[in-house]
Amino acid sequence: MRTFSFYIHDRRYSVPTLQLVTVRDEDRARELARQRLEETEEHLAVEVTEGAVELFRVSREAAL
Repeated sequence: MRTFSFYIHDRRYSVPTLQLVTVRDEDRARELARQRLEETEEHLAVEVTEGAVELFRVSREAAL
């Protein structure tokens, strides 16, 4: 299992919300990041890191 950090950017807050997520691989992390993005219209983007490395970012702009 691997632990990923999700930084959820929300229009209501000036600082991203941090969630630690432990899943089997990067594909599952990407799936969960997309779910977090869709939880509310207020979520603008989710940055996903592992350690000090940013792996990817999902955002509403990318979905358009």
